[in-house]
Amino acid sequence: MTSPANGDADRSTLAARFVTGPQLTNPAEAQERLAGWLADLEPAQAGALAAIFDGHPQAKVIFQGIAEASPYLFDLMRIDPTRSARLLACEPESYLYDLIERTSAAVVACDNDADVMLHLRRMKAEAALLIALCDIGGAWPVMQVTRALTDLAVASVQSAVHYLLTQEAGRGRFKPRDPAKPDMGSGLIIFAMGKMGAGELNYSSDIDLIVFYDWETTALAEDIEPTPFFVK
Repeated sequence: MTSPANGDADRSTLAARFVTGPQLTNPAEAQERLAGWLADLEPAQAGALAAIFDGHPQAKVIFQGIAEASPYLFDLMRIDPTRSARLLACEPESYLYDLIERTSAAVVACDNDADVMLHLRRMKAEAALLIALCDIGGAWPVMQVTRALTDLAVASVQSAVHYLLTQEAGRGRFKPRDPAKPDMGSGLIIFAMGKMGAGELNYSSDIDLIVFYDWETTALAEDIEPTPFFVK
């Protein structure tokens, strides 16, 4: 197997795949706002972004649009300046998959709620900016965007359930068939309804879940009642 040439590798990056961008309401103000943010960065951070913008002018237009019209995304850029360059240089499909896999593994290793919430929030922030850039820049069609948002939600729920069941197993209240996969054969069943169930979550969607449990396959300690255990 041969490695791709640098030109081929560059064409696979998110910045190279932008084909569209926002119409700026006030271009001068948008440019000034983005320039002000870049001026506040450390030289290495600003230089990395400037190099990408020089090679891919559409990326700069998109970032100006975010600076002008999206406080949430602009805050994500400012909170972690290196994240923007990292996302622009990534191959978005594999990056999102790896992000979900890394976060799921990190949650499995957690032993407290605070760390779990921290990992899930970091994944949400990283994925939110990545997916929005793919959407704004036309790198992904709308159905791929909604699929990515759904995959993110599914992974978050699965990771949280895995963590909670592992914690209950550690307390002796739950007896999984396989401690490494406590959700498998647990008797707990979670159905995603609406847009999540259809794989069509959008940016403003909440998630609708229905929780069931199977009396015959629950693996709980003798003194634990299934209804309050699985509902709560």
